[in-house]
Amino acid sequence: MKIRKEVEELAIEVCKRHSHAEILQLHVLRALQSKIGTAGSDITTKIIDKELDKIPVIRNASISMTEAAANMLDMLETNDPVEVRDNFTTWYFSPPENEDGETPPGNAPHTDKPAAPAQPKKSAPTAKKPASGKRESLDDVLAELNSLIGLEKAKNQVNALIALHNANTIRKAQNLPPVPVGLHLVFTGNPGTGKTTVARLIGRLYRAIGLLDGGQLIEVDRSQLVAGYVGQTAIRTQEAINSADGGVLFIDEAYSLVSDSGSNNGFGDEAISTLVKAMEDRRDSLAVVVAGYSGAMEEFIKSNQGLKSRFQTFIEFEDYGTEDLIKIFKGIAAESKVNCTPEVEDALRSYITDLKPTGEDGNGRFARNLFEKMFLNLTTRAMADGTIEAHELEAFTTADIPELPKKPGVDPNKPKFGFI
Repeated sequence: MKIRKEVEELAIEVCKRHSHAEILQLHVLRALQSKIGTAGSDITTKIIDKELDKIPVIRNASISMTEAAANMLDMLETNDPVEVRDNFTTWYFSPPENEDGETPPGNAPHTDKPAAPAQPKKSAPTAKKPASGKRESLDDVLAELNSLIGLEKAKNQVNALIALHNANTIRKAQNLPPVPVGLHLVFTGNPGTGKTTVARLIGRLYRAIGLLDGGQLIEVDRSQLVAGYVGQTAIRTQEAINSADGGVLFIDEAYSLVSDSGSNNGFGDEAISTLVKAMEDRRDSLAVVVAGYSGAMEEFIKSNQGLKSRFQTFIEFEDYGTEDLIKIFKGIAAESKVNCTPEVEDALRSYITDLKPTGEDGNGRFARNLFEKMFLNLTTRAMADGTIEAHELEAFTTADIPELPKKPGVDPNKPKFGFI
């Protein structure tokens, strides 16, 4: 009974979202997909949405429900939801050659099927697509991880985690019980410290071991999960989960989901509840990686008991040090074919050491911003005589390094306090 009500509410939201006047069986199917996913079916949510787009739009219409859609909802009270989904999908998209078009599965009257629907082939792509090409070797992906500049602590933690997962794979092959360890991860650290880059590698590493079929990364944030109306947030979140199934769902700044928790307009809790359920239901086919500032992420995990029990592995991304920032800068310069001489490198080292970039400044974006400032200085110098020659843009000089910000001086006229 509960699932019937939930699917009905979702179907209403689907109908409203498309500005339709009637809830059809197709709306119910779309809602059912959002609720239970598309695993095992050849018909994706995108295919259903294309069918829904063929239905005429009627703005500001009062919504009604067809008898066929109501019967389909009734079937959820007595039948397995997956069976209802698959039976209707087969009837709608792949009818037998002798189908007379009169009676869909479950004896629900055929009254609301849109005219001339597109008939996809039975070999339509599944929702869970494995990554294209030959599966990468674990050693190759680990080598790519370990070649990243800096991130030593994070790389060590990831290497240890993958070693444990790999050991479990070997134990299973020998009929030995695996050591319990989940796929879900928490990445903590400042922006620009490589969290997204490593999340992509996590999906490929899990696939190389055989833990995930696809290994793809679906990156979202609060704005892509949370909607402004009751019921829509669950739909959005479920769609993101379905897209990531077989790979990694990466939620950046995940702590923002609880920023409005408990308020009248807060739908972050709805997204978290949907996410927690999927993390359990799809624990063997989906990896959820959440990321954000260290302190904020600790509060995020504590906000929901389900999150605390499902996120057990925290990986810390430290700020880049001076030498790491110089390596990143030189890499950007090499890509842009601008030479960075040893003299310039030494001057850069002194500049960064004196500036002491930390927090949000101690990351890869700092190095890129520094490169852009220096290239601007370089072009300004080259343009000083009114023309720019190509050879003038080939190398930096120490004159291109920005000046350090001036520290506030001491006012000699300011009264002094204390004892002399």
